[in-house]
Amino acid sequence: MDKKTLLAVLLILVVFWISSEFIWKRNKPATQDQQATENVTDTQQQTAETTTPLEQPLANETEIIALDNDVDINDNIVLENELFIVTFSNRGAVINSVQLKGFFMKDKVSFVELINENSSILNTRLNDTVGNISNYSSIPFQYEINEASRKVTFISNTEKGTYKKIFTLEDDYQVNMKTQLNGFENVSGYEIDFGGGIADTEDYLKMKNREYAVISQVDNDINKIALSKLKEERKASGSIDWAAVRSKYFTMAIIADELIEMNKISAFKLEESPSMKLSVSTIGSQIDHNYNLYLGPLDYGRLKAYGIGIENIVEMGPKFLQGLSKLFLWFLSFLYGFIPSWGVVIIIFSIILKTLLYPLTHKSFESTTKMQKIQPLTKELQAKYKGDPQKMNAELKKLYKEHGVNPLGGCLPMLLQMPVIFALYPLLRYSISLRQASFGWLPDLSEPDPIWALPILMAVFMFVQQKLMAPSKATLDGMDDKQKAQQQSQKMMMYFMPIMMFFIFKGLSSGLVLYWTVFSIIGSIQQYFIKKKFM
Repeated sequence: MDKKTLLAVLLILVVFWISSEFIWKRNKPATQDQQATENVTDTQQQTAETTTPLEQPLANETEIIALDNDVDINDNIVLENELFIVTFSNRGAVINSVQLKGFFMKDKVSFVELINENSSILNTRLNDTVGNISNYSSIPFQYEINEASRKVTFISNTEKGTYKKIFTLEDDYQVNMKTQLNGFENVSGYEIDFGGGIADTEDYLKMKNREYAVISQVDNDINKIALSKLKEERKASGSIDWAAVRSKYFTMAIIADELIEMNKISAFKLEESPSMKLSVSTIGSQIDHNYNLYLGPLDYGRLKAYGIGIENIVEMGPKFLQGLSKLFLWFLSFLYGFIPSWGVVIIIFSIILKTLLYPLTHKSFESTTKMQKIQPLTKELQAKYKGDPQKMNAELKKLYKEHGVNPLGGCLPMLLQMPVIFALYPLLRYSISLRQASFGWLPDLSEPDPIWALPILMAVFMFVQQKLMAPSKATLDGMDDKQKAQQQSQKMMMYFMPIMMFFIFKGLSSGLVLYWTVFSIIGSIQQYFIKKKFM
């Protein structure tokens, strides 16, 4: 590998690291309307960090006088299907627990819980046309549960009217929610609160500020706000198709029917968790609104089936490479259908890709070898046309053409690897399929190697591969002092590159490092036999 190739690779790797750390996570710039509404006082920020917005008492909040005075509080109303367990409370008619049966915490015993302890989602405030607010978050609702149809109905009869919320567990990770108002006068809308945020399910939270987010589709544009950007409340207005809070592997999303005017979203941070509330505009004394809730894993296939763009919650890397990422996701899932081990699947994928690139690798080394062999001729031309750079370049091009040499051929296989790494990174780091997928000593292929064995092995074989690509002694003897100095720089780079790669890859998912390690091992073997053939 010549100096230009090494510098190109180094530059690409630096860009890759910067992209993974900053650019991929950059949020869509706020519109002027957003910026105008984002300024909040320090007091408001501090309050938002300790209580949910719907729990904060407001000056224009009116007392709700319930006609049902004998309703007991029940925080353990349970419905479940094959995939999850949803627990409701009749205090505010809310969901206070979502447990996923197919996913476990680190102890491999407890089901994953999506809602933070002592929290809830779907609290409601009603707004009227004169500015009064009715907060139902602490009102006990009457309820009726039908376990056979997986339905629970909550009813609150007040002096203002009847408020009904009906929850039905559908197939998959879906809950249908109906909001019905009857007899209310001057209602202008209501707010739906996800103030409980989304719970931590992983022990490794180093990247939490960029992985956790509030995501919505506003006016057909995807708006992602990472937790790191929620130091103050962020607001947006427009036609909202869906909105969600996301952790690394899971999400809680709400999808509105087309006729519902969900037009404002407020994103904020509550106890280090991304949270949101949504505003719905409505007119009339009778309201019947229908929502679907998705409370489950960030499974690209499941979310795409909704057909409304909600799959954009899943992290798929830079937009220009998402097509390649989706292709790799399909192929890896296809292999897993035959080989139920993600570690083995990644190894096979590495072998297949390296095999496909072998013709280019062979051609690359052949070009590099020819370049080394014509060094004496190159040296003569450089000396002969030292005072005429234009003529020298023309003669060098002619020389390369006569001997079938491509000066850039040596770096082509490595450059082709960069889009692959960029496309694989989000898949192997954020794929729900790899969560807690163990392989050998690796407890989780989506997390870094805890003992750094793979990054060390990868660095060793990178060094071996570069050593095999170094010019022979005979070639070195034919070089002038300037060329020897360049080779000395390349020799230093040969030691530096593996060390740099170790420090970059030791913090990446072990699945990605496994891929690159296998790729380097196969590359070293190929390099040995190619060198034996040409040298």
